[in-house]
Amino acid sequence: MRKFTRQAAILAALALAVSGCAQQATEGAKLAPGEKLKITQEVWTEYQDYVKHGRDLGPDRHGAFGVAIVGDVGVVGLPGYYYCPRQYDGCRPGKNAVSDILELCRRENVDCLIFARNDEIQVPYELID
Repeated sequence: MRKFTRQAAILAALALAVSGCAQQATEGAKLAPGEKLKITQEVWTEYQDYVKHGRDLGPDRHGAFGVAIVGDVGVVGLPGYYYCPRQYDGCRPGKNAVSDILELCRRENVDCLIFARNDEIQVPYELID
C-alpha cells in the first residue's frame, strides 16, 4: 500500500508538471499502429517487482500494471492487484485493478496505458536509458 501511495504522489507531481501540455486522461492511452511504448529502466524494474509479487500470491489474484505517460515515454509504473481468498481483500465484486489504475490516472489528469494484465504484457515496448 505504501508503494501505491508513493505512486499516487508521483502522479500528482507529474500532473502538476505537465498540466499545461498533457492531454486529458483517457480510458487508456492508445499506441499508433506499429508504435512501441518507450519505458524507462525504472518502470521495467517496477514491472519485474510487480510480476514477482503477483506470483508469490499464487493463482488466485488479478492484477494490472499501468504506465503513466509523459510525452511519448512511460515514466511511472502503477501496479494493482486484487487477491483471493478473502483473507486478502475480500474478493470485492465489481472492482478490478485495471479500472482502479485508470481511475487514478483520470483523477490526476495523467495519460496512462495498461502495460500488463496479470503478467501478460499487452503492448509492444522498447526499453530506453
